Amino acid sequence: MSTERTACVPLVEFYVEDELAARRIDSVLTADGMEVAAQAQYDAGGESDGAEPDAVVVTYGRGVTERDHQIRLLRKRMPNAQLIAVIAEDSRRGVRRAIEAGADGVVFESALETVLAPTVRAALAGQTSVPAAGRHEVDRPALSGREKQVLGMVVTGMSNKAIAGELFLAESTVKCHLSSAFSKLGVRSRNEAADVILQSGNQFGLATSARPATHATTEGSEL
Repeated sequence: MSTERTACVPLVEFYVEDELAARRIDSVLTADGMEVAAQAQYDAGGESDGAEPDAVVVTYGRGVTERDHQIRLLRKRMPNAQLIAVIAEDSRRGVRRAIEAGADGVVFESALETVLAPTVRAALAGQTSVPAAGRHEVDRPALSGREKQVLGMVVTGMSNKAIAGELFLAESTVKCHLSSAFSKLGVRSRNEAADVILQSGNQFGLATSARPATHATTEGSEL
């Protein structure tokens, strides 16, 4: 591959876990006339010796938490690159989480061959592209006032019992509010909910005046 770039040809890197995914992405982008980085990268936190790419494709099979972590690292390291996340179609709330982590476009893995190149091109043109089936996920979930109260206390590390006492509610009622809020946020635990809220810059409008907890509580994976 030539080391000299043509100005109108986008340079794309990709961060993947397996050889098959690397070959698929390379084949799709090369066939569309893009220049693909000569070597697949596996550590998004590392330093690159080459020029910053125009776009970066990210796919991680270990789960949405790892993938979103890598996207955030890449966004910080390469603020001007367009980031495209390739996710499983059955990824629960995956589209919104990828966008919130910093992705400029999302592609379902099952449609990679037909959708990846147009999505990269759209991102380079300043557009955010998501699968039609996941477009409803992009909007912020509408949390009720009580859900915001409860989540705000979760972020500060309060237990369900403490929240119930503070709000004069039954502990079972607190759990119901958390279950509803978790569903709207696309998370399954208190730790994940706190991470989503803190990473979003608290755009949900929660009252979290107390110092955020490290989430390492005994209720970390429960309602």
